[in-house]
Amino acid sequence: SAILPASTGYWIIESMSHNESTKENNATAASIESAATTAMAELTGAEVIARKLAQYSVRHVFGIVSIHNMPIFDAINRLGYTQIVDSRHECAAAHAADGYARASAGIGVVIASTGPGTTNTLTGLYEAAYASSRVLLITGQAESQFYGKGAGYVHEAENQVDMLRSVVRRVESARSADQLAGQFDAVLNDMSTGRWQPGALEIPIDLQYATTSVFPPVDDNRPSDRQSAPLKPNRAELAKVVESLSNTRKRVIVVGGGAQGAADEVRTLAQRLGAPVLTTLNGRGVLPEDHELCVGNFYASREVAAAMADAEVTLAIGTRFQVGVDGRNRQYVPPGNLIHIDIDAATLGRVHQTAVAIQADAAGFVEDLNQAIQDSPSVDANDAQYTAAVIAAGEGVKAMMAEQLGPDFRGVLQALTEASTPQTPIVRDNTIAAYFMANQLLPITAPRTSISPTSGAIGPGLPLAIGAAQATNERTIVIHGDGGFMFHATELATAVQQNLPITVCVFNDGGYGILRRLQAAKFDGRINETDLGFMNFAAMAKSMGCDGERVASVEAFSQALRTAQDLGGPYLIELDLRALQLIGGMIAPQATGETALSQ
Repeated sequence: SAILPASTGYWIIESMSHNESTKENNATAASIESAATTAMAELTGAEVIARKLAQYSVRHVFGIVSIHNMPIFDAINRLGYTQIVDSRHECAAAHAADGYARASAGIGVVIASTGPGTTNTLTGLYEAAYASSRVLLITGQAESQFYGKGAGYVHEAENQVDMLRSVVRRVESARSADQLAGQFDAVLNDMSTGRWQPGALEIPIDLQYATTSVFPPVDDNRPSDRQSAPLKPNRAELAKVVESLSNTRKRVIVVGGGAQGAADEVRTLAQRLGAPVLTTLNGRGVLPEDHELCVGNFYASREVAAAMADAEVTLAIGTRFQVGVDGRNRQYVPPGNLIHIDIDAATLGRVHQTAVAIQADAAGFVEDLNQAIQDSPSVDANDAQYTAAVIAAGEGVKAMMAEQLGPDFRGVLQALTEASTPQTPIVRDNTIAAYFMANQLLPITAPRTSISPTSGAIGPGLPLAIGAAQATNERTIVIHGDGGFMFHATELATAVQQNLPITVCVFNDGGYGILRRLQAAKFDGRINETDLGFMNFAAMAKSMGCDGERVASVEAFSQALRTAQDLGGPYLIELDLRALQLIGGMIAPQATGETALSQ
């Protein structure tokens, strides 16, 4: 607990555990807000930020301390409600805040310094924007008297606001300490309205020390820290959907990441319609993949597309229909009349022509639709043979993919499946083991447990997993290639410092395996700049205090996963792919030289 003198305007706050209830979180935050609005003493700008984080029930923030954010870190620690997670790079801190937001449906916060610290966050903010993730950047700025003068002030960043606007939806830059509380609320409200997006707040260093008595209570109508107020369809829109579903018996449901908060409602809808449910990569877990109506992440599959071609209606909920690499996914046109539901009106009809397009929150829409279907005698259950054919097509693709994995990777998949529970966050970096195995074949059975870089970046896997593990306190499995792992390998030190339950699986093929495959296909078999040598990642991990081992067989990999399960902190498993039969289509490195750390 933190005990602070009354003159500071603070009070006693008891420490809480990782798995405390949201009710307890909100009660503590409410006590902070209540005390702040009764006997208000003057606060520094930094203290305003610390109290705002508590008001919004932000239990953890990620960042690196600097001369341009030291007052904020100090105020957070004195208040005692929010814990600071010390990252090793600001880009990783932003990715970790993103993983935290996705796993918890809450707010992820990264605190950085002005200039180089903020430029380092841009990739993480870009990824968060792509993934519709609520990540708030709080950053410093030069002293007000020097801001905009181009006088060479340390970490000067004259165009920082414009730079941030390219990756977040709203940026506020304070000109007085009196503005801070209102600007914080404005950015959080914008981040939580419609399609969730990141935001940023820039605070000159002198304003972090300056005092203010302006700390208004948060509007009772604000979006909460957990869920935006639902935007529901009106009666006429709902009637259109019911009419489209009436007197049809061949329907499919497609769910995307925007439906992660509508799991119960989607399950009820699928069962009432008897309709097969396909997911996008970000929609995995909305319906458990062991549910009899769940086809899984096979919407962009030729075989499944052929099986559902006779559909009279496609009901798409919370998906942007991303066209993917080379725009190739645009060829998968939803069959029949497309009913497209999304919180972002700009996505409706952008890729595919719609018969009915409705801007609505997924949970609110499906809840109302379920009631309307129950009240409508004209909406019958799906044709059972049609539904069975679509589900069988999905099972056929799964079997074909499993066969292409070969015996060793099928064993790896089985070991990962056995090491997972429904609550296990599964984080994948962009790597061959994800593309050909984990993204579709490793079962996901609960919402918000499937996390991967939506923007197509390589490298975010480990910091995303750090955020997910911090948010859930569940043992988190991250699947990495060796090339992408090197982007943020130093974040193992963060995992050790926080004693986070993370199992880091590094599939080591000595370089960028997916690029070898792409190069060979595009350039008549020529491969270049993809071989990185074979690092001993287990030795690297141990140098940072992280237990781990290098394994060279499926049996050893399986045993290592069991070892990790019994630990409280992080564990790294490096799987040497030179000893395994590669997945069909994988290309071995041209140079197999060992690095100095290989032994």
